Amino acid sequence: MAADIKTLSSSPQPPARKPLGEIFVEQGLLTEVSVQRLVAHAKCKGIRVGELLEVIGLITPEELAEALAVQYRCRKIADFAKYSYPAPVLRLIPLEQAVKNTIFPLKLDDGRLGLAVADPTTESLFEEISSQHNVKLVLYVSTRTEINRAIARHYLGQAIVQPAAKTILLVEDDMLVREMVARILNKQGYTVETAVDGMDAFSKIFSMKPKLVITDKVMPKLGGYEFLFAIKNIPEFRYMPVILMTAAATPDEEKEALEKGFFDFVLKPVKEIGLLTRVQRAFQSSESLYGKTA
Repeated sequence: MAADIKTLSSSPQPPARKPLGEIFVEQGLLTEVSVQRLVAHAKCKGIRVGELLEVIGLITPEELAEALAVQYRCRKIADFAKYSYPAPVLRLIPLEQAVKNTIFPLKLDDGRLGLAVADPTTESLFEEISSQHNVKLVLYVSTRTEINRAIARHYLGQAIVQPAAKTILLVEDDMLVREMVARILNKQGYTVETAVDGMDAFSKIFSMKPKLVITDKVMPKLGGYEFLFAIKNIPEFRYMPVILMTAAATPDEEKEALEKGFFDFVLKPVKEIGLLTRVQRAFQSSESLYGKTA
């Protein structure tokens, strides 16, 4: 089945955009007072208002996509992963670029490239794509989930499934360590998927959507730090706890791991009590932020 996307057309330079908060007020989703408070809080935290609203659950991803479509005068698109897309169109946006920026190429028509985006504010990225391929971009706003579903299906050949309540992605290149840690976690009722290195984990994370990642520090292809950096650049996984496994850690190395964004670390050889304590702490931290998933 081919994607049924209307003929793409360019539009003149739009007038000044409405603030996102004003759109939410007009739609009856927020009050002016709450918007003012949220804007101040977002500035304090150094994040965008839309991202803050999603994290704290005041609006749904669909409502945010609708508001962004209004703000940027784009069309909104949904449920497009079920269609087929020609390989030459997919090659215009490499997997790493699609994942990092949550974008998906929809259709190339007479020098115009339809692009599904979760964040239409990244103008420098769009200028780079347009210049590189000598095309004009036509943006379609969608949710991160919809775009990641399309990426998983058409780039990775996988389907996104609803994850179990306590799923863990274990990334370890040593088979004996990998199997031992998986057994410990399985005994406690956790659902564990394993990966042999960071690249393998990167390809599985979209279909599995784990609640926690445990990764070795040194691995071929993509090490623990590189893997952390890759997934923290994906908004959908930015706040997911990641635990580092390492054979040795000086106080300076421990400090660096935490500063880089690891939730905690586990020393090798792995001890059952220490591992389970840290895993439990990670799930408790997630539950305190987003509520219980079980």
